Amino acid sequence: MDGMDLDDPAVASAHATANFSMNMIDPSLYHGGAPEPDIQMDDDEDDVASNMSADSDALELRAEVERFDAQQEAFVARQRAEAAGLPYQPPPPRKAGGQGRKAKPRKSIGPRKAAKLPPDIQFRMSLANEAFQQKDYDKTIAHLSEIIRINSEVFNAWMLLSTVHETLGNREQAIWCRISAAHLTPRDVPQWISTAEYALECLEDLEDGTPEKDEVLRRAYACYTQALETDRSNITARTGRADVIMMQGNASKALAEYQKALEYRPWNIRTVRNIADVALDIRDRRKGAEIARGAYRRLIDHLQEEGTFEAEEGWFEWSDLRIYLEFFTILETWQEGAQELKEISRWLLGRREEAYWDQWVDDDREWDIHDDRRVAVPGFEPARFPQESYGRGLPIDLRAKLYVYRGKLGFDYEANLHLQLLDPTKEDDFMDFPDCLKDIAVTLLDRDRSDEAIRFLDLYRHIATTTGEISLDADFSVCQGRYHMARGEKAAAEECFIAAIEEDEDHIEARVQLANMYEGEEMQEGREEAFLLVREAMNLEARRGDGVTGRRRGPYGPRKPREGKPRPRKPRDPNKKSNYVPRRLINAEKRRQQELEMTAEAAKNFQRLQEVQDRALGGDEQAKGDWMKAAKELVDDFRSYKQFYPWEKYIKFLGYAANVQGQAAVPARNMKLAAMEERLRQNLAPVEGQEQMVRLPLKFPTEHRGIPFDTWLDIFLNYAFTLVRAGQHREAYVVCHAARDSVIWTSSETTFLIHVAWASCAVYAGDEETCVAIARYFMRDYMPGTDSYRMFSAMCRVCQTPVSWYTSGPAQKFILRQIKTMDNIVMRRDNTTTTTAAEITTTTKSSSATDPDIALDVALLTIYGHILFTTTSYTYALSYFARAASLDPSNPLINLSTGLAYVHYALKRQATNRQYLLTQGFAFLFRYYRDRLDGAAEAGAGAAQRQEAHFNIARAYSLVGLGNLAVEYYRKVLEEEEEKEDEDGVGVGGVDGEQQSMMGNEDLKVEAAFNVRTLCYLLGDVEGARAVAERWLVLE
Repeated sequence: MDGMDLDDPAVASAHATANFSMNMIDPSLYHGGAPEPDIQMDDDEDDVASNMSADSDALELRAEVERFDAQQEAFVARQRAEAAGLPYQPPPPRKAGGQGRKAKPRKSIGPRKAAKLPPDIQFRMSLANEAFQQKDYDKTIAHLSEIIRINSEVFNAWMLLSTVHETLGNREQAIWCRISAAHLTPRDVPQWISTAEYALECLEDLEDGTPEKDEVLRRAYACYTQALETDRSNITARTGRADVIMMQGNASKALAEYQKALEYRPWNIRTVRNIADVALDIRDRRKGAEIARGAYRRLIDHLQEEGTFEAEEGWFEWSDLRIYLEFFTILETWQEGAQELKEISRWLLGRREEAYWDQWVDDDREWDIHDDRRVAVPGFEPARFPQESYGRGLPIDLRAKLYVYRGKLGFDYEANLHLQLLDPTKEDDFMDFPDCLKDIAVTLLDRDRSDEAIRFLDLYRHIATTTGEISLDADFSVCQGRYHMARGEKAAAEECFIAAIEEDEDHIEARVQLANMYEGEEMQEGREEAFLLVREAMNLEARRGDGVTGRRRGPYGPRKPREGKPRPRKPRDPNKKSNYVPRRLINAEKRRQQELEMTAEAAKNFQRLQEVQDRALGGDEQAKGDWMKAAKELVDDFRSYKQFYPWEKYIKFLGYAANVQGQAAVPARNMKLAAMEERLRQNLAPVEGQEQMVRLPLKFPTEHRGIPFDTWLDIFLNYAFTLVRAGQHREAYVVCHAARDSVIWTSSETTFLIHVAWASCAVYAGDEETCVAIARYFMRDYMPGTDSYRMFSAMCRVCQTPVSWYTSGPAQKFILRQIKTMDNIVMRRDNTTTTTAAEITTTTKSSSATDPDIALDVALLTIYGHILFTTTSYTYALSYFARAASLDPSNPLINLSTGLAYVHYALKRQATNRQYLLTQGFAFLFRYYRDRLDGAAEAGAGAAQRQEAHFNIARAYSLVGLGNLAVEYYRKVLEEEEEKEDEDGVGVGGVDGEQQSMMGNEDLKVEAAFNVRTLCYLLGDVEGARAVAERWLVLE
């Protein structure tokens, strides 16, 4: 529901209506009468049933009599009033006793009072209640179905029906019954809230990401929205809707909703905790930290002024202080965090009166165990408060937090005093807060005290292995790797960092530490791996937020404050394959083992591909799926081998495209990552013109993973064909592009094959833009000449799309540059003059510019004329057709194009001499006609050519409105067919096998007959149109 106004009544109403389906309730409610329960009754039960039916009939009759009596009384009163000559007036209401000013009627507040049910409905409800108490649920549903059939607005009937379905285990129908009941009382806020809560009760039993869970969240959202339409200040509905939004994965929207709830109830601690919880999940964590910190600070100030720890819906506790301090860590405001820690801890320990401690900003003697340093502070009274309210009362994890703050600020003396009280040999002190051990170890590693850091890491490992309540997560692996790095054990450190990434694929710090280690390697490969790791870390930093919903608690259990770290990392999904896997560069043995595993996996996929290939070609859908899966694995494996690609292409495959001017796509706060990325990029960028020398080894092997490179190319191209047949033409282009970018297939033969396959995919997909782009490659790079130009026209012709790309500006300019280049070369050769290279615009990489045999190309001139013709620039098109005709005057296509250009130009409004243009046009058309017939006669078997000539002349006459002349040539097309029938008398449709093969799809009999039929209709000759249709247009 992103993008909706959360308080828009129209949106909420539409959402609720869209989600409501009467089919989900009971099929029998709206179809005929109530279903008769299939129950075997004895004679006594028959009597009871008959008595009940009799009572029902009696009650209905009594109700009808009462209504009739009321109508009769009203009729008599009207008649008496009219007889007296006075208009009818109803009797005035009785006045209250006493004199004085008449009081205004009170306005009813709250939901409208329900109308009294008719007696027959009341009687059926009593029967349904009685059957429900007897646990006869089938009979209960039958009675309720009858009630809803008579009147679907009976609230109690829907609620009882929901209860019945819930008892029977039909929770889906029970929910819809409650929603139906809530719609009958649209302004009853508690009803909507209870309906939403009821819908969410089954949420824990559903898996994340399933359509069922999404549907439940949508229903709950709609119910809460309906409640807020009536009472916008309802804190339960507001926070409930925010909880639903958060569970839907939109943390930013949920944060805005919680802030709106806080405006109505600013001292509600549950809402403040929700804001703190959501602030850790939004994309901009610093902004969320500012919002959550402000909400907590306002609540703390209010509670301190009131002199209590009790807020609305809860008490302020130590856990709230821990959550509050996390936002100072995110904002890296260490000094302010230390001040808040000391102030709030003093308040929680009952010493708020000792405000003089706030003056000791850089000194933590307030939290010493003994009074040795405290007695020197003016105003301190040793006996005023117990010793447990000072250093002994501070929780161990908050003392660890103070140590971290002092270490970050560089106050070594105060930090060491706190560290002396954090004894790693006292396991019991850290059992409740084991995560603080990692914080202490990180601070010690930052201060180059690795020997002390390992003691805290060992204690964390011991607690994790003995209690089983915590795990050795990715953070611990990073700390362990940093310890090994400090001791110079690079192989062990590498294993720890890679283990952290395998544990949590979104772990940023592990990638940064691994990149720092690889950056110092002498080999180029190490710096390349460091760059890839930094880029991946930056991408993760940019994508983080607004998607972490797995840790979200359910909104309707008891709300327990979070202990320790506020955000446990999400473990890696074992079924999800990461695009980039860090490679071991230090541990040579494991690196070789990794290469062997990848080779074995490639061999397995190749064997599977060969096994199912024949069945896939035979049309087996299961085999096609298996073949595509194996081919994808092989293609991805080949593309991940960076020796086969230039550096820029390789990092593009991994998704790390270069940013504009080297700017990183990460928030500005992480400038260290951006600086490291830029430094590695500059070190890795090859000198201009030397990239091929740097990237290519001296000699490539003939195979990869035991598969020859020719076979690899077949896999690439066949996989592209399979993708385009499956409707994934963009993915097919990516595969062809990857094959073209590889440094393996650089010969002209393989490059030509790749581009032909690419063109085939574009033609199959009907993608004219890609067809034009590939055709330009053939015209520019591969083989400039007549065949390439014809291929350009053919590819644009077979695409069943508008000619927008064929006539686009880039295509026109490209063809025009080709013509200018050709003209310059020919003119230079004819004039035997020397020109500088700057005077010749060349668009080809071939040696055609120096070819002495090059001449003006008729196909190129005609193509550009056709482009201009298609854009209705007939005068310019005629000049290029004239140039082409000067080179080949007997070419039928040129004469046909010239004639049609004149005719179309004559039909334009701006034509100055229409008769002259038509005369010129038909002169060229009949020259085409004669040349075509002569060519057919010389060929000896030119029925198709004669048909074409007749048909084109007929179409030209139809174009100018001369239908009587057009019919004559259409008749020649049909007579051409009849002559063949008379001469041969064999073949399909009167054409023998040889002639049918020659004509192919160019048999214009049906088109000519259809046009004749149309002309007959236009001229009013219905009988002639029918005769033509029966003779030529009957499908056999």
